[in-house]
Amino acid sequence: MKTIYTVTKYTFIEVYRSKVMIGLVFMAIGLLLITYVASEFAFGAPAKVALDVGLGLLSLANIGMAIFIGCTLLNKEIELRTLYMILSRPVSRASFLIGKTLGLSAIFLLNSIILGSITIGVYLYLGGHFESLMLWTVLFSFIEAVLVLLFAVFFSLITNTSISVICSIVVYIVGQALNETTKLLFTKTNIIISSILKVANIVIPHFYQFNLKDFVLYRQDISLEYLWGVLFYAFSYIGFMYFMISYVFNRKNLD
Repeated sequence: MKTIYTVTKYTFIEVYRSKVMIGLVFMAIGLLLITYVASEFAFGAPAKVALDVGLGLLSLANIGMAIFIGCTLLNKEIELRTLYMILSRPVSRASFLIGKTLGLSAIFLLNSIILGSITIGVYLYLGGHFESLMLWTVLFSFIEAVLVLLFAVFFSLITNTSISVICSIVVYIVGQALNETTKLLFTKTNIIISSILKVANIVIPHFYQFNLKDFVLYRQDISLEYLWGVLFYAFSYIGFMYFMISYVFNRKNLD
């Protein structure tokens, strides 16, 4: 645990001092400007428009960082030869992997807290009413980014950076579209596509379940049992992905 904590801390500090945090500052400023401009053009519902834009940008920022940083997270260490120096010490590959991903996940959490607070703050300033579901939406955005990060790291271990970026984007898009796609008449009547979708429903995480924005915007009812169920599903899938990544990373030839 001490080793994991050390790797997590230095990963967080490394990313924190990089241009990513400068980008976070600009995203925060841009979020304020965009939500304000959008609200000015929204006659009758400026608070709802500001919330919609803010939550959308929060999710986009998290997913973007997860894919483009995650796909180079381990490859960069291998190319710079720093991984060999670290593993020559009493540090296991699994501990190093967990520490790196936790460090980057901490950046996602910081990003979610900052952008989420700004979004909710602007919403309340424009006359909106606070609901606990907003906090769940920010939390699910963070968890969604962690899952995408793990897929990006997994693909980066078995292919090059460009393909791993494409594969991560495809997995995310498919995971978002699974629910609506299975409802189409064409997919129900086509046996081959229906079979493919059944497999995809098992293999690919249901990213659409993490999208609570419509429930927040239109004040739709959603049970706590559903939210906790999705949370349990997410942590179960995260545990599975850690197992898969550790398995591949332990058997990867680093020479």
